[in-house]
Amino acid sequence: MPHKIVVTGDVNGRIDEVFGKIKTLHAKQGFAFAIIAGDLFSSPEAELADQGAQVTKLISGEIEVPLPTYFSLGTHALPSNVVEKLEKDDGELCSNLYVLGRKGSLKTADGFRVVAVGGKHSSSEDASIRPYDAVYKDADAKSLAESQSDAELLITNDWPAAIRDGAKAFYNGTEDPPQGIQSIAELCAAVKPRYHFSASSAFYERDPFFHPDEGPKPITRFISLAPFGNPEKSKWIYAFSLEPSSEPPSTLPAGTTASPFLPKKRKLDSQQDSFNSFRYANGHGGDHRQQNYRGNKRHKQQQRAPPPGPEDCFFCLASKNVEDHMIGSLGDESYVAIAKGPLSTRSTYPELGFPGHLIIIPHVHQSTFAAIETADTKDPTPHGEREAAKAAAKESRTKVESEMSRYRSALHQLLTTKSTEPKLGAVTWCISRAANIHLHYQFLPVPATTITRGLVQAAFNVEAENNNYPKFAKSPSDIAEAERGDHLKVMVWSEVGEKTMVLPVDGSFRFDLQYPRKVMAKLLGLEGRMDWRACAQSKEEETADAEAFKEAFKDFDFTM
Repeated sequence: MPHKIVVTGDVNGRIDEVFGKIKTLHAKQGFAFAIIAGDLFSSPEAELADQGAQVTKLISGEIEVPLPTYFSLGTHALPSNVVEKLEKDDGELCSNLYVLGRKGSLKTADGFRVVAVGGKHSSSEDASIRPYDAVYKDADAKSLAESQSDAELLITNDWPAAIRDGAKAFYNGTEDPPQGIQSIAELCAAVKPRYHFSASSAFYERDPFFHPDEGPKPITRFISLAPFGNPEKSKWIYAFSLEPSSEPPSTLPAGTTASPFLPKKRKLDSQQDSFNSFRYANGHGGDHRQQNYRGNKRHKQQQRAPPPGPEDCFFCLASKNVEDHMIGSLGDESYVAIAKGPLSTRSTYPELGFPGHLIIIPHVHQSTFAAIETADTKDPTPHGEREAAKAAAKESRTKVESEMSRYRSALHQLLTTKSTEPKLGAVTWCISRAANIHLHYQFLPVPATTITRGLVQAAFNVEAENNNYPKFAKSPSDIAEAERGDHLKVMVWSEVGEKTMVLPVDGSFRFDLQYPRKVMAKLLGLEGRMDWRACAQSKEEETADAEAFKEAFKDFDFTM
């Protein structure tokens, strides 16, 4: 049976605050245990004014540790009274709190095997190291690699060497990513953990990677967590479910790459041709493809530039064009960002505290949901592998659609809670075309009365008629038929219920990609903001809007 586990990055002496937050989450989630994968205590040079008092309270049991918790050795030396207590009580600091130490392994009461190497790497093989010093040698990691069998969890202070090789995931810290250590890479390759956790100045989650093995291949997810209370509000806590001693999945999850620790004499299998890839990015509120698809009719198709790939797409984190300061929430399969050049502004819905116009974007770089399901399933590979790829792609689509829908529901809850009279509803639209670059939803709050009075549907119908577009499909059967091809989907929600309209976009007419925004601009009296480029903001303004959204959304954000 799966158990819930929670892991944090550096606590840096803010002990009471962090255990208070873990206690609140534990009351709701019922975690089996917790792990602190960074420094529990701050450095002596930057010691918090009250850390000494907090440490004393922690050791005496005055600070409640609500569930079994294991803390690693980070880069800071442990306080002397902490070392004294650990030596006296064989690694137990207080009730429910245990140290993982410089090196070693343990098995939790729930059957999870945890392997850990703590402290900073030392290249000196002569120095004498005490059991709770925050230092380790290559020999420490290598001895664990030789003596340990496969583990569910690996906890290390240092990153493994080459961990970002072949990955699409982008490290988005203000500092350079940590320097990897070869002996940690060898340890990871040896114990093949389900999850490998570390700590750094910013959150980083690598694409999952598989280890060479007979039969189903073990898969590792490397995750490095940011410090608690970091100014960039980068993710510092990670909760997940895991079943101990379970077999590896029979098919590789979408986005899986080969192990970055394999010899580099050849191109790594699946690194360039993996099913999908984790990509976190920020997109523009308008159509980021438009300059490639305006298409001068005098030009031949073959003269046009190829559509942007992930390296150029505004919605992919691997892109050089990424504007990550606009991201408001990161999920496992998708994320939410504020719209560039938003249609609504802070003054449109002042009770929200942010402009309201948002984008929900899947990580996978595909133009439609159907493309996610058919990605990488047509290669001339053996039938069994092709069928496995199809199953993985179908599962990927389901996960993406489910999480994007979950984000919409969470945003609906925000509107219900935050809006005063008149209440707010929302219109979400998605242009699904094979010729597009990156699928996404645009989410826009609107007064609920415009929905309940049928004004939103009427506005789309009138503008479609003015443009000589075909009629919207509205019945379930007509909608299902229209969604099989290129289409515009409009989802109109209020507390009363939701209605869906689908417009077939079959290529028989010229479709204006800004049509949904123009409809909503006219309906809301914001005609002067029809063109997102005319509503451009400074980076400082965009950052402020993103932070305001995070604050408003924090109680509804299921990723927290």
